[in-house]
Amino acid sequence: MEEKIDRENVVSYYDEHVKYKLNDYIIVNPRIEYGWKTIMQFAPKSPKRILEVGCGMGSICERMHKQWPDAHITGIDISTMSIQIAQKLFADDKLDFRETILTPETFKDDQFDLIVFMDVYEHIAVEDRPAVHAALAKILKNKGKIVLTVPTPHNLKWCLVNRPETMQPVDEHITFSVIGKLAEDTGTEVILYHQKDVWHTADYTHIVLEKSDDFLTAFFTPKPVTAAQRTDRIIGKAKAKLGSFFRKSFVRRKLG
Repeated sequence: MEEKIDRENVVSYYDEHVKYKLNDYIIVNPRIEYGWKTIMQFAPKSPKRILEVGCGMGSICERMHKQWPDAHITGIDISTMSIQIAQKLFADDKLDFRETILTPETFKDDQFDLIVFMDVYEHIAVEDRPAVHAALAKILKNKGKIVLTVPTPHNLKWCLVNRPETMQPVDEHITFSVIGKLAEDTGTEVILYHQKDVWHTADYTHIVLEKSDDFLTAFFTPKPVTAAQRTDRIIGKAKAKLGSFFRKSFVRRKLG
């Protein structure tokens, strides 16, 4: 019962703050523009299936639809009001907005080339991360990418002291070790971890993870040593021994 009440409080918070999401759509928000540039830079070339977790009222989904009109895009959010607005503003056969959270049961057989968390991952409670990670491991395609933007821990610490009214029901500190755990649980590699200066120095971090099921096969499958490689190794060992002999002689001569 307590978990249900907490979730209802979270839904209520985001329903009440949906007007700020609308404002971000109408008026350019640099935080969103920086995030969009990272999505454009690191997204797969021609994604066919895209998921945005915490899509709000759907503005990033709509941008992605314009960028990749043939892609099927799904946006999910916990806020009833946000999803209702998204469906009214951006109704399209290629856009699907759902009021739900991400768990391993959210999508049965769907898999995605690109999954976006735009200032959302920090609002996932620590105890809820395992379910989210398990879902991502299940639904992210091979060669697929996860793009995250999050406030840096020192940004949240500053806001807590100087702008407490901006803090949300869940605001977790996302450190490099947290991202490492995300990568480990989802079978992905961190290919970008970069701090951005949005309003202040290094106040946001952009992260990109990539899944590569054939990584071990591509890089670690033993291959027979060729004759040329064997010859190079023999010559290399001989050079190393000769160099060692001369260096030992040099040290003895100088130091006695």
